[in-house]
Amino acid sequence: MDRWQAIEQARKILGLPTQVTRAQIRDAYRERCRQLHPDLNMDRDTSDEMNLVNASYALLMEYADEYTIQLEPNEFGMTDEEWWMHKFGQDPVWHTSEEE
Repeated sequence: MDRWQAIEQARKILGLPTQVTRAQIRDAYRERCRQLHPDLNMDRDTSDEMNLVNASYALLMEYADEYTIQLEPNEFGMTDEEWWMHKFGQDPVWHTSEEE
């Protein structure tokens, strides 16, 4: 199974729509864990299902971490130039200097 199929399967195991946030992944995981908890399922063994839920959660969170992009350069109250210097250590390419 390729990675995209695994992600799609993990999404279905947790009952998630196509586009979700990290919080939605976490909430769906917690809900499935509650549903499969041994105290609520004394008549059957849910350990295999829990293993699938745990693996699905780990895969989706790993995927979410890889593709999280910070789009707020001023999230720390910095100007664009200060943020760029903090992030990359040099002036932004589009920044014109006063000396020119």
